[in-house]
Amino acid sequence: MKKILLLMALIPSITLAQRDWSNIEIEVTELAPGLHHLFVANAVSVVTFHGIDGTLVIDAAYEQSAEALMDKIMNLTDQPVKYLINTHLHADHTGGNKVIGRDADIIAHPSVKEYLSQEQRRGDNIIPAFPEYALPDILVEDNMDLEFNSERIQITHLPGGHTGGDLIIYFPGANVAVIGDLLFAGFFPFVDTNNGGHPVHFMENVERIINLFPEDATFVGGHGPVFNHNDLQNWHNQLAKTFVVVREAKDRGLSVEEMKNQRILQNWEEMGSFFITEDRWIETLYPFL
Repeated sequence: MKKILLLMALIPSITLAQRDWSNIEIEVTELAPGLHHLFVANAVSVVTFHGIDGTLVIDAAYEQSAEALMDKIMNLTDQPVKYLINTHLHADHTGGNKVIGRDADIIAHPSVKEYLSQEQRRGDNIIPAFPEYALPDILVEDNMDLEFNSERIQITHLPGGHTGGDLIIYFPGANVAVIGDLLFAGFFPFVDTNNGGHPVHFMENVERIINLFPEDATFVGGHGPVFNHNDLQNWHNQLAKTFVVVREAKDRGLSVEEMKNQRILQNWEEMGSFFITEDRWIETLYPFL
């Protein structure tokens, strides 16, 4: 039933220790009847779906925001949380599992359970493995349909993009696709190459999503605003241009530091305004092009 941890690098401009968790902001937007987008701390997306069968939650945000998030969910419905889906293993998506998923079944890729079952080291800090009750107990290695609240919810594993265990979730009735950190809406994405991510496969997976869902679909990413089909296509197009620029610079013999000094991605300065900067995006792409 549940889990947690990791990647403090996913906190954009301030650390977890610096954030004031006592007054966390959670913005709520209705996507469709019973289906809501909860934007935690203006940074991380959570999606809830409630109805006669109970409540399903997609991602649990930070451990420190979990109580406030649960309160916000309970303001939307008195139906208990029956399922919690983790789109991938990072702490800003799994950190709240101990609270949000306490009495629920947790659905995730096997890599999430493997990761959260192990002690993690962050410099001198040791993060203990999650207790058994906080680990996923329903594992999705390929595809899974979940009949819930009169919806056939489609859960699909897309490997090797953001991490090796990314899940996307589609609500056909509402025409809403929740695609986790395969969408950093408007920004350079984080590609976790240490945990199975790959920037080229990331782009392939986003392109697959663009082609898979209807043109009037709504896309909820792990970070940033909700996108429509055109938004997603335009974001993918801009990222593709940066691949070309970095590849051409590498073919000319430029080093990573020379690319940074010349600011070869300055035309995409706004996309580097979250926590993956122009420089970090160059560092991400260079070894794979």
